[in-house]
Amino acid sequence: MDKKAMKVFLLTAVLLLITGCQSSQEEADRQTSEPVENESSESLDGSTGDDVESENNADDGDAESIDSSGEAETSNDDESSTDVYSGAQKNPDYFIDTQVFDEGSRFYTAYAIHRDKEEKQALSPEERLEMSLLKNDPSEQDILRSYADLSFEWPHLYIHFHEDGNELSTTSTQSTLFFDALYGISDLYGVEEITFLNPDGEKGLTLAERSVDESIDVKDEKGLTRGYYTIYDEALEETLFLPGGELEEQVVNENDEPLTFPETIDAMGTIDHADSFYSSAIVEGIQIVESSLTNGVAAVQYTMDEDMVTEADQSVLENAIQLAALDFHAWEVQIINDTLKESSTYPLIGQ
Repeated sequence: MDKKAMKVFLLTAVLLLITGCQSSQEEADRQTSEPVENESSESLDGSTGDDVESENNADDGDAESIDSSGEAETSNDDESSTDVYSGAQKNPDYFIDTQVFDEGSRFYTAYAIHRDKEEKQALSPEERLEMSLLKNDPSEQDILRSYADLSFEWPHLYIHFHEDGNELSTTSTQSTLFFDALYGISDLYGVEEITFLNPDGEKGLTLAERSVDESIDVKDEKGLTRGYYTIYDEALEETLFLPGGELEEQVVNENDEPLTFPETIDAMGTIDHADSFYSSAIVEGIQIVESSLTNGVAAVQYTMDEDMVTEADQSVLENAIQLAALDFHAWEVQIINDTLKESSTYPLIGQ
């Protein structure tokens, strides 16, 4: 090899050596710099790459947890917004009682409704009606108990007298009270017609100063009542109820038609006469939400201010509603207290 070729060879070898050294240094620099970058990352956010992945997974879990919690909250909200009411089916055996109330200028027949709370008796409507009529006969001589027998072809009542003449005589006031109680109680049990029979078993006799020769339509004789208003009997320590029609309260609407059941409940909340001796059964603090009568089933829904309304107020309201529903010959009435989440079903006529 001549000198010139030797120089070329040596120059090439040197260049290759320099290039190899530079590549090795770059690789070493790269490997050294990567951990530094990772350390820098860790020093900034306090987590390693593994931690970042864990955080990502945790974030996913948290998101899932939030979704589940959201669903749970929604579910709880839905459940809390669903009204759950405690329900009670009341004893079907109701009894109607009356008392003569002396207002000063005239006498009124006041009503009360009672149910057998102990449920010791299981009586038919006919038996309960007979008991109520005999117990609440206001005549001095107890005309019905002393001189008559009662029988039924429901909803028809037959009163067969085995005495006639003076035994059935009364004063004019006693006569009015006798017929008020007879027709009022009978109607609240669902009786539609009453036939009076003389000792010969035929129609036609004089009873409590009135001649009765034909069967009596109870609704026509009783007249429109449409709602009940309260008086307190101190001797009995009990609230009694007076029919709206007897008090000249509203019984027809603007079209001169008898009030519907919802209209009747609304009307019971107000009194037309400023200085009246009676009160509304819907006391301050009670708000009627809705009322209806469909296929013989009445319903009244109300709220109340628990700081103002007592248990006695609630009882008075529910008794007044029962009597109002009976005027419409409802089969039952459901009374719903939205505030206490309570629902009570009162069987009425025929149950």
